[in-house]
Amino acid sequence: MEGSKVYVPDDKLTWVPATVMRMENGGKRVLVRITSDDKVVPDRWIDLGDDNMPEELPLQNETSASVEDMCTLNHLHEAAIVYNLKARFAEKKPYTYTGSIVVAINPYAWLDLYSKATQQRYLGDRSSLPPHVYATSASAFQSMVQYDRPQSILVSGESGAGKTETVKILMEHLATISTKNPNLTIVEKVLKSNPLLEAFGNAKTIRNDNSSRFGKFTQLQFDLDNQLVGAKCRHYLLEKSRVIMQSANERNYHIFYQLRASGDPRWHLKASTQYSYLREESTSFLLDGEDDKTRYAATRSALTTIGVAEEDQLALLDALAGILHVGQIQFESKTEDSSAPIQTSDAWNATCELLGFQEDPTVLATSLCNRTVKARLEVYVVPLSVEQAQTNRDALAKELYARLFRYLVQRVNDSISNDRSMQNHIDLLDIFGFEAFETNRFEQFCINFANEKLQQKFTHDVFKTVQEEYEEEGLGWTYVSFKDNQDMLDLLEAPLGVIPLLNEECIRPMGNDLTFCSKVVSTHDANPRLDKQKARLSASHFALKHYAGTVMYNVDGFVETNKDALSTEVLTLLSTSSNKLIQHVFRVEQTVKKQGASTSFMGETVVSKFKTQLTGLMSDIGATQVHYIRCIKPNGLKSAAQFDFPGVIDQLRCAGVVEAIRISRAAFPNKLSHERFLQRFVLFQSYPPRSGATVGAACSQLATHLVKAPESKETFVLGTRHIYFAAGVLEGLEKLRTTYLQTKATLIQRIVRGYLARRRFTRLRAAVVKYQALYRKHKFSTKYQLMRRRVIVVQSLWRGRAARRVVAHLHLIDSVIVVQRNFRKYRAKKQYLKFRQAVILIQAQMKQKAQQAKFRMQRQELQAQQSMEMELVSLKTRLEQEKSARQVMETTNSDLEVQLQKVQQEAPGGVSLLADSGRMLETLQREVQKLRDMHERDTAEMEILKSENKRIKDAYTAAGASFAALNQHNKQQSKANLRLMSTHAALIKSQEEKMKKYQKQISDLKEELKLQRSSTSTVPTPAAIAVDANVQEKVARVLREHHISPDVVAKIRQALASSEPTTSSSASTRRTSITEPPVSQPACDDGLRKSSSSSFTTDPSTNASWAVPRESGSHGQRQSLYYEDDPTRKSGLGGMFKKMFKKNDAKE
Repeated sequence: MEGSKVYVPDDKLTWVPATVMRMENGGKRVLVRITSDDKVVPDRWIDLGDDNMPEELPLQNETSASVEDMCTLNHLHEAAIVYNLKARFAEKKPYTYTGSIVVAINPYAWLDLYSKATQQRYLGDRSSLPPHVYATSASAFQSMVQYDRPQSILVSGESGAGKTETVKILMEHLATISTKNPNLTIVEKVLKSNPLLEAFGNAKTIRNDNSSRFGKFTQLQFDLDNQLVGAKCRHYLLEKSRVIMQSANERNYHIFYQLRASGDPRWHLKASTQYSYLREESTSFLLDGEDDKTRYAATRSALTTIGVAEEDQLALLDALAGILHVGQIQFESKTEDSSAPIQTSDAWNATCELLGFQEDPTVLATSLCNRTVKARLEVYVVPLSVEQAQTNRDALAKELYARLFRYLVQRVNDSISNDRSMQNHIDLLDIFGFEAFETNRFEQFCINFANEKLQQKFTHDVFKTVQEEYEEEGLGWTYVSFKDNQDMLDLLEAPLGVIPLLNEECIRPMGNDLTFCSKVVSTHDANPRLDKQKARLSASHFALKHYAGTVMYNVDGFVETNKDALSTEVLTLLSTSSNKLIQHVFRVEQTVKKQGASTSFMGETVVSKFKTQLTGLMSDIGATQVHYIRCIKPNGLKSAAQFDFPGVIDQLRCAGVVEAIRISRAAFPNKLSHERFLQRFVLFQSYPPRSGATVGAACSQLATHLVKAPESKETFVLGTRHIYFAAGVLEGLEKLRTTYLQTKATLIQRIVRGYLARRRFTRLRAAVVKYQALYRKHKFSTKYQLMRRRVIVVQSLWRGRAARRVVAHLHLIDSVIVVQRNFRKYRAKKQYLKFRQAVILIQAQMKQKAQQAKFRMQRQELQAQQSMEMELVSLKTRLEQEKSARQVMETTNSDLEVQLQKVQQEAPGGVSLLADSGRMLETLQREVQKLRDMHERDTAEMEILKSENKRIKDAYTAAGASFAALNQHNKQQSKANLRLMSTHAALIKSQEEKMKKYQKQISDLKEELKLQRSSTSTVPTPAAIAVDANVQEKVARVLREHHISPDVVAKIRQALASSEPTTSSSASTRRTSITEPPVSQPACDDGLRKSSSSSFTTDPSTNASWAVPRESGSHGQRQSLYYEDDPTRKSGLGGMFKKMFKKNDAKE
């Protein structure tokens, strides 16, 4: 139909929009005009009869806006889908529905679509929300909760399409909506396991900077309360070959570069060294804005989070660094019948150290350079060539990395899995998409085999959905034709399929890649899935027609890669490594192999293991309700603005999106709900529906009228909720509707234009009238407002004048009141000040009098204290003098006793000596009596001192806290006085005891003298007189030597003189004067009295007195305490206290 909007094939863009200008040859030859916004394209003819042309051109949809669900497009085909996706990509809307399938286009930019609020919104009604992967995860979670059935979400797409990021978004959403406390440790571990596995399993490729090089199946575990309690991960088909070799502009696994960027000298990795296993880049590589060193720290943190100890981390990283050094090992050319020796280098030493063979490096070298062959009972060691040794070396590196990766996955599962609490689960499958490169090898073969399996599952799920929909709608038609890929799976895994043939070739001793390729081509020559034309082009290639297109496989390396064989010697050797982690992973593998020793070799090939894993995977997925997400890569430049039409269409075909649409629309490509159909086509109904007719009946009646044919499978079928149209029927109705609407649009435009003109005139007239009314209103209102303002001004002036007069009168009254108040205040203040001055004067006089009395008392107390101190010093001096006098007296007495004994022995006539002793005894008795009297006086004086001290203490107590220091000093003085009294009393007691002793001796002497007198004559002889004089002279000498007081010596001499007989006058003439040398007394430093020295003399001026005491003339010095008849002798301390207390009494 001329004027229709269609899509035409294009060599560059695949499909381009165009307009039909003319049709010829019954519609087989069409002239179209290409729609282009940027340039003019000439019209061209399209011949629909060509082989590469469709039978008819697909129609464009009537709306140019993008739709959220592509199943709602009236014209649903490949071109409509790709242009709808382009429109949404330009609008920064990465997600689009295709029924229940979510198509996700990688935006190559982080969009604000993943907030916590957005996550919660998709838990509710999602019909009004835009498409999002959250809808898929929320639907899976709610289905699990409502129907108690496990769910699974299959995310597929080619490398760089965003599969890994989509899985992480889904995982975070499920963790958030299923966990009441989002800070739980298990959630953190589950989310941190993703970047950890990315570091070890992802690498930069040409298509993607963070490409997953393994398939990952994550099982999120939920408990009875539907709370996330753990997760478990399984991996598939790790790309081991990347460890030793990468293509141009690609990199090895991220962890190797992170390890080198860490700069730790432990691993002997230098940035300047070119490692054969690492492909270097000219520029620094950044992933999500982070360099390798920063991501290394994140990897170490993730290892710590999942519970890997520091020791195990170092062992793991040692093994990884050892793999890089393994690639640096070089072999020398061997001689005949000898193995290729290893060149000793720093790399070799580092390899032995990091892999745990530093103690005996030769065992590792032997294992790498030789191969052991067992033949019956004999064992042969076969040396390897340089190429074979290098292959053995690379096989060691690949196998070691693969086992370390399996160990890491197991540690992640041990940390985050919780099988005991799991009651339900949601599975997330991040699987590599269909791959078709220029050179496709064994890895692409396995990947495409997995995609064929998943495509079959996808096809059956969609077919089942369509069948269930038709049954629910009650169409009564059960057959829907669709393209199944079961024949492709049979070609791959049937008993004589490609996989069994590959395993068979691996068993044969001389099996090789070319033989395998020849068997595939010859065995399946008649199979339509084998492209025979391309297969004949090369003996090392065969081509398979997959559901997404034909792929040519290069069989070089198929057999060796499938064997994946590492020499037994190397495996055994690695299980004895000193690196505990390497030892563990290889011992575990050896144990597993021993337990399954009965398994055939077929089960140990790579493809057989992968097939077994796929079978288990499909079984697990088959037990769940499956949800699909198809990831699309918009361009190969990682640009957020470019859209590559051919690349996107290829991905849609490979992802099976177009096939799914074809399946869902195979019988009835188009459908509309009853309400939608009536809404769109009711305009053709020229008569109302029958009374009481239902919506379905109205739809059937209207459709029959439009199609001009009854309901049938070739036209339309009415369901309970939808009306289904056969191919081309709905398109014809849409064309009819478009023509009808164009015809009616002209009429409507004419009517609308007239209506708009009349309405514009009516509004203009109404506006003029309203404007005039408003002008008149404004004019009168302005005049009124002016008059009103003038009146208000006059009124305000009059009221102001009256108010000012009232205020002036009030101010006058206030002033008078202020004057009166101030005068009264002044008079009262003056009286108060006068009275206050008088009171202050009286108080000052009273305080002065009280302070004067207090001052006089303090001064008197201070004077009394000073006098007391002086008296105490005097008493101490006197006490010392008395102590010295007593010591002299004791010494004199002892000397006298000796002299008396000598006299008794020498003098036969002891009458005179007895007389002298008697007189001396009497003199001593008087002296003792005098001392006793002195002691009594001292005692009385001490009592007075005690009373005075007590009175002073009472006075001090009454004086208060201000005299506390003086009171303490008086207490100390009282204690000193008591000590002096006790010392004085002890001295007196000691003298009394000595006097008693002397009296006893004198009495004994008297008895002896009486006996002598009775036996001798009473007439003194000259010899006796001489003896008497001699005795007196000795007594005087002894007294002088012991410093006896002069008055005592004088009294002793008088007593001896008075006892002499009158007939001894001649003896008196022979007396010699006894002169006592002066004794110097210690002087007091404080100016008190001193005892003067005294002597015995015979000077005539003494009037026959033996001793005359001399007074010193210094500051009123006193005589010795022994002068009891001294009238001037007084107690200075007592007088001081008497004066003080007299003054206090006078005050009181």
